[in-house]
Amino acid sequence: MSSTKKNTLYYIHIVIFLLITFGFGFLPPFAQISEVGMKVLGAFLGAVYGWLFIALDWPSLIALLALGISGYANSTHELFISGWTFQSVSQSLLAYLFAEAVAQTQFTSYIANKLMTVKLFRGKPYILMAGCMFAAELMFLLHCGLAGLFLLWSMFRVMSEKAGYEKKNKFTMIMVPFTIMVFILANFVWPFNPGSIVQLNFFSKGMDALVPGIAVSFGGWTIWWLIFTNVYIIFWTLFVKYILRIKYPEIAALGDQLESLGDANQKMTGEQKFGLAVLIGFLVGMFVPNIFPTEWTFTQIFARLGLTGMLCLVLCIMCAYQKSNGEPFITLQGVSKGIVWNIIWLLVATEPLANAFNAEQCGIMPSIMSVVTPILMQMSSALFLVAALIILGLVTQVVHNFVLMVVFIPLLCPMYAQMGGNPHVIFFGLIVVLNAALATPAASYTSALMFGEGSMEKKHAYIQGFSHFVFSLIMFFAIGWPLANLLLPFSF
Repeated sequence: MSSTKKNTLYYIHIVIFLLITFGFGFLPPFAQISEVGMKVLGAFLGAVYGWLFIALDWPSLIALLALGISGYANSTHELFISGWTFQSVSQSLLAYLFAEAVAQTQFTSYIANKLMTVKLFRGKPYILMAGCMFAAELMFLLHCGLAGLFLLWSMFRVMSEKAGYEKKNKFTMIMVPFTIMVFILANFVWPFNPGSIVQLNFFSKGMDALVPGIAVSFGGWTIWWLIFTNVYIIFWTLFVKYILRIKYPEIAALGDQLESLGDANQKMTGEQKFGLAVLIGFLVGMFVPNIFPTEWTFTQIFARLGLTGMLCLVLCIMCAYQKSNGEPFITLQGVSKGIVWNIIWLLVATEPLANAFNAEQCGIMPSIMSVVTPILMQMSSALFLVAALIILGLVTQVVHNFVLMVVFIPLLCPMYAQMGGNPHVIFFGLIVVLNAALATPAASYTSALMFGEGSMEKKHAYIQGFSHFVFSLIMFFAIGWPLANLLLPFSF
């Protein structure tokens, strides 16, 4: 498509977005929706359209403006205050700063160097495959992020060259999507990562009317994601070996050449040691309230700090620490480049939009429930879970996954609970399938990264992306479902 046509289509999307956002409210009310509810619904539907086809940031602000003049709130300023005081916003800002600060310690290069010097990998391509993924998981748990992802891809390309493969080959076409999937799963292990914070707050927001103050156990959350991620690595490796039966004799033949890709003599720098010490201290502080007796003063202090307090504390420690040359280890201004502002603006908008969507004066939720309830009553909770995950998992392959998370996590979790199911189960299932959005370039930003990688053929990117989606569904139904019931039981 030419740039002129793209620009024309872009402005057409803007016109449609504005018509929905500001024009929907002039339609006659229906069902139990009030006149104000029609304007609120227009702002919500317009926001979803804008997120899908335009951008995440400024359409969020336009939706807030539409909500401000709808009559739902006293003023637009009131809505902005409501959005900015949403705990997910402040916690996400701090988490982005912390992730960038840890990334600047350069853990990535140290772990990658050590990885290639492991003797166990030599001559054993499938053990090498699994070992690389376990190392990738560790890198992502240490906040190496996209830097670690790109470094691993570079390493796979070098290994392929040494094995005599062409640029687009059977090794990188398996390893690149595999690394993306591990990147996705590992980034949910810590409940204080930005992505986890957002999902947990969507869950709490949706469940609040049903079970006020509900919270997901940090310990249960972490254990679930650790088990699921590591089991996924093991079973996908076995799937490649025994089901796909892809052979890598050339990789096996590399033998001692693998060691030349790393540096066995590399030592951790003082900055890396300090960053690792702070990270470990942070992890310990986060889990102290879940481990030690609640009556201890020590435990109560950490419980009162919570996620926000611990993030503030470690950031202050890292700012106060100076390198050997007298420069600060980090500055808040310097690590602010790690903030993903389009997500922040989306979060600012979702809080007041969600409140308005659920407000009794608008009548939107009662209208939806009057239609949906008779259908749900004919389904078992298990059938509802399976159908919801499969349908939304397929939809997210062509619709940006974050938009579906915003809409369906707060909507479906309480529905599933009212049907007698464990809302934690559908919550974890939605996160898994909506983040396994890899079958098309438009499904998610991680999918776009995979399709843009030079060593991937487009045809194989589609095949691998869809294969990981199906595999993640099977893994969730077989392992994730019972595991969530075991670790995070639920009852009214």
